[in-house]
Amino acid sequence: MVLEVIRDGALPAGYNMAADLFLLSQCAREERLVLRLYGWDRPAVSLGCMQDAPAVLDLAKLAADGGCWVRRPTGGRAVLHDGDLTYSAVFSRSVAALGATVAQTYRLLSDCLKTGLALAGITAQTHDSAYDTRLARSQTRLPCFLAPNRDEIMVNGRKLIGSAQKRTATAVLQHGSIPLTPRFRDIAGYSAASPARQEVERRMLQDKCTCVAEAAPRLTEPALRDALVAGFGRVLEIRTTERRWSDEERAAIDAVCRDETAGSRNR
Repeated sequence: MVLEVIRDGALPAGYNMAADLFLLSQCAREERLVLRLYGWDRPAVSLGCMQDAPAVLDLAKLAADGGCWVRRPTGGRAVLHDGDLTYSAVFSRSVAALGATVAQTYRLLSDCLKTGLALAGITAQTHDSAYDTRLARSQTRLPCFLAPNRDEIMVNGRKLIGSAQKRTATAVLQHGSIPLTPRFRDIAGYSAASPARQEVERRMLQDKCTCVAEAAPRLTEPALRDALVAGFGRVLEIRTTERRWSDEERAAIDAVCRDETAGSRNR
């Protein structure tokens, strides 16, 4: 078993989610472990699979600013991808070392992320305050970054990485956003909430969340990518191999993207 690493650049929102779904389907068919790192070609809000876009977002403002939205295959709440690095870890459930439960997998992947961040010069901790989690979740319209879960990544008491997970009978997908710049806080301005509520969310995002530029101003995205790959390899004690998408895989991802886009229109 090796850790397959796929480094994608800035891609369309629908394609990014389709690629993660494609990897999930591949890992359901054969024993594999894949780490994918990718960006977004324009500002995009990803919503949890159970969220209703018109109820959560000001869609007109998002479109006017050149942004778009996409539905994640995972749960959670709204995340603005604008100047962030996203990771996805996808593996077959037969890979016992990755954990048999949601909590076990979160804990292990958090260790991978923390180790990678440490190699990049960022000292991080995992969130372990059940009180804080309940308090944040009591605010139903809060963006994802204001609802820390256990074992999510914090730096100096502020959330740096938000993650979500999907488990099927045969495979697991966990992906998450690592904000490189403060632009992730602009999610408040695209909320369907009142202006007063948006301002509350802006202040909370400032106080409770952080980004790479604030934690390590000189860290570059390529260096962060390298460190994360090394962190995963070190924690999992596994050899890594870099690979690219084949033409056949790209065609399959395009097909998933079309299907998901058509499905979103009908939800």
